[in-house]
Amino acid sequence: MISQSRVIARGLGIRDVQRLLNSYGGTSGGWTKKSSPIRETDGRRYELHWYEHPRLGRFEVKVKWIDQS
Repeated sequence: MISQSRVIARGLGIRDVQRLLNSYGGTSGGWTKKSSPIRETDGRRYELHWYEHPRLGRFEVKVKWIDQS
């Protein structure tokens, strides 16, 4: 799944970059926001979104449910 991920934003293009810097450190240019392909479980569709900073070895993951209405 990680090999199929796509970059959503980098560095200052990330809305939460200041929070990430305050929580984990690093530089804004080191942070990347990525997304997985759409997945499905129990008839519900979702994507995984995450922030990562490879040099720090830090990441945060969240599930983004996709509204099917």
